[in-house]
Amino acid sequence: MKSLLRRVSSGQQLGLVVIIIALMLVAAAINPIALNPPNLIEILRSSSIYFIGASAATLLIVGGGLDLSIGSVFAVGGVTAGFVMNAGVPWPLAILAGVGMSAALGAVNALLIVGVKIPPFIATLSMLFMASGLVVVTTSGTPRFGFPDGFTNVAQINLFGIPLLVFYAVVIGVIAHVVLQHTPFGYDTRALGGNPAAARANGIRATFMNSTLYIVSAAVAGLCGVLLASRVATADPGAGGTGFTFQVIAAVIIGGTSLFGGIGTIPGTALGALLFAVINNFLALTNTNPQWGTIVTGAVLAIAVAFDQVRRSRRFKVARV
Repeated sequence: MKSLLRRVSSGQQLGLVVIIIALMLVAAAINPIALNPPNLIEILRSSSIYFIGASAATLLIVGGGLDLSIGSVFAVGGVTAGFVMNAGVPWPLAILAGVGMSAALGAVNALLIVGVKIPPFIATLSMLFMASGLVVVTTSGTPRFGFPDGFTNVAQINLFGIPLLVFYAVVIGVIAHVVLQHTPFGYDTRALGGNPAAARANGIRATFMNSTLYIVSAAVAGLCGVLLASRVATADPGAGGTGFTFQVIAAVIIGGTSLFGGIGTIPGTALGALLFAVINNFLALTNTNPQWGTIVTGAVLAIAVAFDQVRRSRRFKVARV
């Protein structure tokens, strides 16, 4: 059964690779700069923040969870860091404050879902509205700026010609992959998402696991908000929102993670995030209406969910046999 599911997942990821390569070749035929190193680096840069957020979201969704609030929590992280820096706090502590505030909101999500037993969809949707309102009320909708060079250098400078954001994404992606595939925590996460009742019966601490996954997801979303604030030298309360949420979740699902939990990989999520960046880059290079990106994203997402349905039906057939 595992080999069958692996073949289905691999087929989906191979399809993503083919689509990405095809888009880049077509773009290069229309605009020769498509395959130039600066453009390729820009594609990696633009996908980095989404991939970082999607790495944590992959763990959460594999574990059977869902967080619709990560876009608003993303904004909270950046705005908190900006507010604290404007108050004179050193920028390293401001980064910790932004991530810490986001993690606290994740803990609230965990309390609502694990403690009060509110369905994840409703609990995190409520947090989406509350966190969005929080950043607007505390800032009066005014962006924060005037940050020290040390903070802006975190996401603006390059190393060996490659943006530091790309290195952050690689490091966090590797950590997430190792945790998911090669640690007891990752095994428990997959078991909990695949069959919650059986996981609990086998002694997996579901309360601890779920709480940890929601807190980590929120903390990483806050880190993404901080990184964006560093990159653009502005902490915008309007950043993130539903756009960041759904692009992150779409990258996870398109990358082969099952929306029903138990199945997913970080490399697949990386391909999903990269696909979005390639699509946007393709539209820009070919002078195409950017709204086509939304249409293509929706179509690819529908196809990815169809793959997931096929995978689940095959798993059930094998289980019955």
